[in-house]
Amino acid sequence: MLALPLHFLLFLFISGATSLDLPSHGCYWTACQSKWFGGCGTGHVSTDQSENCNGLCDESSEPPCLPFHSHFHCCIPELPRVRNKCAQCKNKLDFGKEYVCCTDCSDPVIIDEETKLGYCKAGANLAMQPKPKETFKWVAGEWMKCSSPCDGGIRYRDVACFGSISDKSIKHYAVNDDYCSSQNMPARQEACNTQSCIDLSVSNENKKKGMSGWLIALIVILGLAAIGGVAFFGYTYYIRSTSTRNGFVYISL
Repeated sequence: MLALPLHFLLFLFISGATSLDLPSHGCYWTACQSKWFGGCGTGHVSTDQSENCNGLCDESSEPPCLPFHSHFHCCIPELPRVRNKCAQCKNKLDFGKEYVCCTDCSDPVIIDEETKLGYCKAGANLAMQPKPKETFKWVAGEWMKCSSPCDGGIRYRDVACFGSISDKSIKHYAVNDDYCSSQNMPARQEACNTQSCIDLSVSNENKKKGMSGWLIALIVILGLAAIGGVAFFGYTYYIRSTSTRNGFVYISL
């Protein structure tokens, strides 16, 4: 009948002993405790159990645990402190307007998402860093080809909302359209080639006629120039021939 009370008193003694010399943050291994009645200090979170602290216990100061006893791995929850640390960590949690991370860039564990209460298993401090201020704007692409050459067609283009931050090393990135103002959104489609096909045909015919008239005039001019050139060449040849013949007769006499 006294076994249970004595065991319970022993548990209280061990639990009280494990609460001494605890770290202010991070995680720690307790002394050997009952697997059923042992645990962490008040407000601390038990994350693991091991008879040898997963190989981390100091065997010289920690004797082997009794049967049905084990070391408890306990973590101390804390609220994150604002630090310029999380942006460079790959292992961070995104809470929309801020990042939460561990100061050693290890994986953070969050218990309460509203208050961001959590801990770092590696023993580092929990940190929070506000995100850089974001700005959003519409970006429109080039217009595509019109769907019809005349009588009214439609052409389209890509329009998307992009975000950017004050850090110029990070390029702008696509986001949901809800982030941009719908009132300032550029048109994704518009009418094109609204001219009547009949008017366009008449205009093209007039252009062809105009080109034909210019072509005829050019041919006539070139023809007259050719005739004039031939006549000038013939006249020049005749004059030279006549002058050469008269000169020969004069020398013979």
